[in-house]
Amino acid sequence: MNYAATSHPARMQHLRAPSPVDFVLVGAVLLLVGFGLVMVYSTTGIISQERLGDAMFYAKRQTLSAILGVGLMMVCMRVPLSFLRRVSPYLFGVSVFLLALPLIPGIADRAGGASRWVRFGPIRFQPAEFVKVCMVVFMAGFFARHETRIRSFADGIFKPFGLVAVVAALLLLQPDFGSSAVITVVVLCMALSVGVRLAHFGLCSVVVGGMAAVLVLVSPYRMMRVVSFLSPFADASGKGYQLIQSLIAVGTGQISGVGLGGSQQKLFFLPAAHTDFIFAVISEELGFIGGLCIIFAFLILMWRGLLLAKSVRQDTFLFALAVGLTMIIVAPALLNIGVVIGLLPTKGMVLPLVGYGGSSLIACLGVVGLLLGIRREVGEPPLGPS
Repeated sequence: MNYAATSHPARMQHLRAPSPVDFVLVGAVLLLVGFGLVMVYSTTGIISQERLGDAMFYAKRQTLSAILGVGLMMVCMRVPLSFLRRVSPYLFGVSVFLLALPLIPGIADRAGGASRWVRFGPIRFQPAEFVKVCMVVFMAGFFARHETRIRSFADGIFKPFGLVAVVAALLLLQPDFGSSAVITVVVLCMALSVGVRLAHFGLCSVVVGGMAAVLVLVSPYRMMRVVSFLSPFADASGKGYQLIQSLIAVGTGQISGVGLGGSQQKLFFLPAAHTDFIFAVISEELGFIGGLCIIFAFLILMWRGLLLAKSVRQDTFLFALAVGLTMIIVAPALLNIGVVIGLLPTKGMVLPLVGYGGSSLIACLGVVGLLLGIRREVGEPPLGPS
C-alpha cells in the first residue's frame, strides 16, 4: 500500500464519506428554535407572571413542543422515501379529515372567534399546521404521477388547484385565511418548479388573486383588515392599532435595539406579541441587526432546501417534495415578516420555528426531518453546477 499517497490531505478529504446530515440546515433551524425559546420567554415572562403566576408558563410549553418536534424530526428523517410515494395519493383525504375535526362540536376548541383547534383531553393542536405538510406530499405525488401531462391546463393547473380550493374552503370555514393563503402560494411554487406553462401559471395567479379579492370584499372583517393596512392611522385605536404598535416596536429598535428583555410594546401594548408579532419584539429589543439575522437564517434554510431540490431534479416527486417542504417554512416566514413591517395586511400567521405555537413548531420540525430524510437517501447535494 502506498501510505504516502493515502496520507495526502486532499486525497483523504476525497476519500471521506459525505455526511448524511446537512449540518448547515440543522444549525440554522436549531438556532431559530433556540432563539425563539428565548424570545417567547422575553415576550411573555412579565405578562404570564401577572396573569398566571408563572413567568415560565409559555416558555415551558414551547420547550416541550420543541422537544416533541425534535423527536418527530428524528423520526421523519428515517421515513423511507418509497413510503412517502406510496401514501401520497391518500393524503388529500387525510387533509380533509383533519380539517373537518375543528368543525365537530365536542372536540372543537374555539379561541378568538375562530374554530381552528381540536382538543382531546389535555392534548390541543391545530390540524391546519399538519395539513400543510400533507398537502405538500400529496401534491408532489400528484405532479409526479402526471409529469408527462404537466404542461396541459387540466393536469398542470385545473386539477391540482381544484383540490387546493377544496382544502382552502375548509380552512376558510374555521376561518383561517392565512393557512389557505400559504398552501395556495406553496402549491403555486411547486407547480411552477415542475414545469407548468407560464401562461397557465399566470392565468391561475390572476384567478387566485381575483378569488382572494372577492373573499375580502364579501367579508367585512377582512375588508377592515385591508383598510387598516392601507391607512392604519384612520382607525388608530381600532383595526389599525395592532399594525401601529408593531411599527412603533420596529422603529424603536433602530439599529441595535433597546436590549434583550427591554421591549415596552410587549407590555400589554402589542397584541399577539409572542405569536404573530414576535418579529416586532425582536426588532425592538435587538434592532435591525437582530431582525436581519432572523431573515438571514430563513434564507439559509431556503438555500439548503432548494439546493437539495436541485440535486434531485431528475426525480419529479423528490424535486417537487423538496421545493414544497422548503417553501412551507420559508413562505409563511416571509409573509409574517411582511405583515409585521407593514408590507402586507395582517393574516394571523405565526413566525415559523420562532413564534409561540406548539402545532406550528412540531410540524415545522417534522418538515425539516423530511428534508433531512431526502438528503440521507440521495446523498449530499453538490454546491456547484451539475
